[in-house]
Amino acid sequence: MSRFRICYPFFFLLVFLILVLPQTALAGQRSFQIEKVAEGVFAALAVPGSTATSNAFIVDLGDHMIVGGAHLTKQAINDLLAAAADITPKPVEAFILTHHHQGFSFVDFDFPPGKTVIMTLQTRQVMKKEVRQIKTQVNYFKGGLTIEGTKRSVVLTNIGPGHSLGDMIIYMPESKTLFTSDLVYVNSAGFLGDGPLRDWVIALEDISSLDADRVIPGFGPVSSMNEVFAFKNYLKEFLTEILRHVEQGDDLYQTLDSFSLPRYDKLPGYKTFSNGNIERAYKQLSNTSD
Repeated sequence: MSRFRICYPFFFLLVFLILVLPQTALAGQRSFQIEKVAEGVFAALAVPGSTATSNAFIVDLGDHMIVGGAHLTKQAINDLLAAAADITPKPVEAFILTHHHQGFSFVDFDFPPGKTVIMTLQTRQVMKKEVRQIKTQVNYFKGGLTIEGTKRSVVLTNIGPGHSLGDMIIYMPESKTLFTSDLVYVNSAGFLGDGPLRDWVIALEDISSLDADRVIPGFGPVSSMNEVFAFKNYLKEFLTEILRHVEQGDDLYQTLDSFSLPRYDKLPGYKTFSNGNIERAYKQLSNTSD
């Protein structure tokens, strides 16, 4: 029996182009709501309907600023710089790019000249394969990197594959603040990325052991480690349900038709991303491919 199949990456790109890009034409459009999390540390929360589809952060290191996030359109990059300038006139010297999804060449490339972009080794390898290239200095690292300022510092850790092929978390030790990017969603099912989902669970186990009082997630409000635990439990239950279907011999279409996770199906984003998330998880856990 032939079936019509949706190409989910193309579908999400199409939704992005229809709903998000027209917003860039609006004068004065701002992508982020800025929230002070601790002294010198600010969450840049993505404004729904703007060019930002993921949260970002701003840190005043004392002598200069750094900003970071992912899914950064040109407008979102400019808005992040403008938000930092509203906080202090100190220069922004670097962007921290926490991850990048394969084939998404319309984001994460339009950084202004003179700014350094810092990413993991895996993210750099993915971006080198894109049709576009970053036209400013790029620094990348394999394990970890600490940036020290005159007042505070940030610790960058390469978590490895999870939501993407090379995810980074950022820890601000002076305020015990953690930026997880899209490794953690709060009050959202979210898009489960393009990395290995089993590794994502392992990454969340590692993150759960950190001493953080405040957590800036990839999506949702500034939270605590309780929300990290909650998302970890959701992801585990999601994968457990997929495995149940695989082990009882259901094919992909049977799984799509009968998959049920009633405890979470009212979460924002659950229905929007459900079929794509289920299909990708099924293929990974059943070792099947297109």
